[in-house]
Amino acid sequence: MEIHFLLFVLLLAATAVISFAYAIWRGRNDQQILRSILQSSPIPTFVISTNRKILYWNRALEGLSGIRAEEVLGTDQQWRAFYSSPRSCMADLIISKKIDHSYSLYAGKVAKSKILKYAYEVTEFFPDLGEKGKWFRITATSIRDSSGKTFGAMETLEDITDQKTAEEELLKRTKLESLGTFADGVAKDFDSLLTAILRNVFLAKISASEEDKILENGLAVAERAGLQAKELAHRLITFAQGGYPVKKIERIGGLIQETVEKTLAGSKVTCKPAIAADLWPVEVDALQIKQVIENMVTNAKEAMPEGGSMEVIAENTTTGTNIRTLGEGNYVRIVIRDRGVGIPRENLSKIFDPYFTTKEKKERGGIGLGLAICDSIIKYHNGLISMESTVGAGTTFFIYLAAMPNGSARLTAG
Repeated sequence: MEIHFLLFVLLLAATAVISFAYAIWRGRNDQQILRSILQSSPIPTFVISTNRKILYWNRALEGLSGIRAEEVLGTDQQWRAFYSSPRSCMADLIISKKIDHSYSLYAGKVAKSKILKYAYEVTEFFPDLGEKGKWFRITATSIRDSSGKTFGAMETLEDITDQKTAEEELLKRTKLESLGTFADGVAKDFDSLLTAILRNVFLAKISASEEDKILENGLAVAERAGLQAKELAHRLITFAQGGYPVKKIERIGGLIQETVEKTLAGSKVTCKPAIAADLWPVEVDALQIKQVIENMVTNAKEAMPEGGSMEVIAENTTTGTNIRTLGEGNYVRIVIRDRGVGIPRENLSKIFDPYFTTKEKKERGGIGLGLAICDSIIKYHNGLISMESTVGAGTTFFIYLAAMPNGSARLTAG
């Protein structure tokens, strides 16, 4: 009887040991599965414990942040993925139960996830990530055991920079088209009224006696003001409609060279345009493209009041899908680069808006329509204007015009 009882105790002990060993193995196996899932995920992710120490830092986050997992595992430096100095992340706020105070840390609104019960989301711009900053949708959630007790938190980042850029471009185009329709109608009515006023001013001038100098001078001032107003009306029409381009196949290398030289004549800014000898033909309205180049070069000149040198480059390029809003194909790219004061980051998104100007004196050409008109003209040529700028270092504009590499034969035949 004692032998049977002893065997039962030994069997029970062996079962307990095996169960315990299996539980340890199963736990480690589950951890390995979780680690493999996180590491193979294309979404940048980190996991922290309840004491805010990093447990996991996956490869996608290594690629995004440039920080290897071994540098941060076991530390509370999860902020390094986003920021240049220590501060709480959303996962930290969840662990400390301070997520309701997140408004002081994020510009966007932190909201509860509509999909996950204990998750929160925010859309935020990070200017220090990438070359021009990145937009991310951040999701953070607590990790709970079967009893509902929190034992960690996970945070993921979804890069939505392309989506935000496309949304902003669509909003900008919609706003400009709506404003353009309005401007077109107002400008045409304004132009008709001015024509009638100027006609009567002219009749009054020729009817005035030679002795009435005061009247003659007053009419001359009124006439000049009327002509300037008509010019503004025509600019509004150009902005609204792109000026109805009359396109022909052209080689624009000579046009660029001539326009740059004429615009900079007599100024303290120098430029020797670099134009590709084999520059492809483009189908454009030459007068309108000349207006764009003149406007851009004038802006560059005004950005360098003390003088200096600027660059104008015209070259052939073939784009794939690397340039947003521009289709795949062959283009002539015109680069206009100054070394002037630059444009602050907060103004970059508004630079093509009508009537937006950074100039202190709203003299002729400084009323804020120049770049809006250029954008409108290039848009109606199915092209693109983009720009980069750094305060104190200068501004670069890129103009893309659809090219016709085989257009030389048609030019010769014409």
